[in-house]
Amino acid sequence: MSTDTNLPTATAEAQESYVVTEGKKRGSTREVRTEAAYDRYYTVLRVHAGDAILTDNWHTNEVLNHARNNFEGVTFAMRTLEAWGAMFENDRRAYYTAGGRIWVMDLEPCEGKKKRLPGTGAVKK
Repeated sequence: MSTDTNLPTATAEAQESYVVTEGKKRGSTREVRTEAAYDRYYTVLRVHAGDAILTDNWHTNEVLNHARNNFEGVTFAMRTLEAWGAMFENDRRAYYTAGGRIWVMDLEPCEGKKKRLPGTGAVKK
């Protein structure tokens, strides 16, 4: 049995991870995707059902209203949306599961954190 000392050695790449401090899985450790490793910000323009046909009932309406009130018009870091369970399709669309349904988030990339867009979110009386 001989060993070949000319074989290239594989260098182990450091796998980045971070502890989730917000969202559904507080305290859990998540891997950081390459795209999410840096501060990338997105404004959620709209939350909707996409092509899904929704049942018009109390539960569906409550979940949709909750998602709209808490996401629409707000700028988030990519990591924050992923920590909350959003799956990015591309820079303009992400999918978010809530209430047993998949909701579509229409996104707009932006330079940094911005104020909430006017006319979005919960209506204050």
